[in-house]
Amino acid sequence: MGAVHGCHMKYVGLGAFFAYSTYLVTSESVALPDSLTSIFDSYSPLDFKTALTYWLVYAAALNLLIGLCFKLRIGQSFLMKNRTDGTIPLISYMIFHPFYIPTHLYTYIHTVIGKSHNVPVANEVLSDYWVGGRYGSELSVPLWSVTVDLTCEFQESCIKNTVKYVSSPVWDGTPPSVDEVERCAVAIRDGWSGSSQNKSSASNSGPVMVHCAHGRGRSCMIACAGLVKSGRAGTWEEAFEVVKKGRHVCKLNKGMRDRLLEWTKKYGQ
Repeated sequence: MGAVHGCHMKYVGLGAFFAYSTYLVTSESVALPDSLTSIFDSYSPLDFKTALTYWLVYAAALNLLIGLCFKLRIGQSFLMKNRTDGTIPLISYMIFHPFYIPTHLYTYIHTVIGKSHNVPVANEVLSDYWVGGRYGSELSVPLWSVTVDLTCEFQESCIKNTVKYVSSPVWDGTPPSVDEVERCAVAIRDGWSGSSQNKSSASNSGPVMVHCAHGRGRSCMIACAGLVKSGRAGTWEEAFEVVKKGRHVCKLNKGMRDRLLEWTKKYGQ
C-alpha cells in the first residue's frame, strides 16, 4: 500500500489473514464471547458464528481478488470513483469495506509515521509544483490551479479549492495508460505557473498538486511527465532527478519507467 513494488502482495496477505481467521472460527479453535454472540443472535436470523464466517470468507475472497486485479492492472473502475469530482459513492464503501478499511487505516498510519521522519504530506519540488499523497488538503495553499489525482481508493480532499480536477484512477504501484499520462501532463502544462510551455493566460495558471496515496510512485511518475511536457526537463529521467531531489521518497518501478518510455515514443517528448 505504501510501496511502489509488489503492492498486490499486501492484499494477498490480507486475503490469507482473513482466510486463516475463517479457519480458526470454523474449527472452534477460538472461543467467541457469550455476551457478544447473545446480543448479535437477538437481532439476526443467523447465529453470530455463522455470520462471522460468511463475512470472513467474503473479506478473504475480496482481498485476494483485488490483489489479482493489482497484478493484472485491471478493475479500478469497480470502486465506482467519480472522475468528475473525485467522490466515491456510499454503495462502494458498503460493498468493498474489507478493502477500504485496512487501506485507509494503513495510509493514515503510514502518513503519520512519515511526518515524524521528515516526509510531509507533499513537497514543493519546484515553485508551485507539489508532489505528494492524499492529504494535500492539510497544506496552506488557498487555491490549486490543477489537482491531478492518481488514486482509485480515496475521495479527493482538495476538490473544494481546485480550479481544474484531473482524475486518472489506478491501483497503487500501477502506471496509467499512455494516453492518460499525456492527458495529465497536458493539464499540468496548461495550468502550472512555472511551465515554459503554458498557453494559458497568467491569471489562469498557478500552483499544481500531483498526488497519489503516499506520494511515492504514481504521483512521481506523472510529475515527471508534467515537467517534460512543461519544458522544465528534457527527458523523464532528468525530470525524475528533479522530483527525487524535492521529495526523496519518490520511486519508479519498472512498469512506471516502461510506461514513461512508451509515452515518450508516442508523443515525441
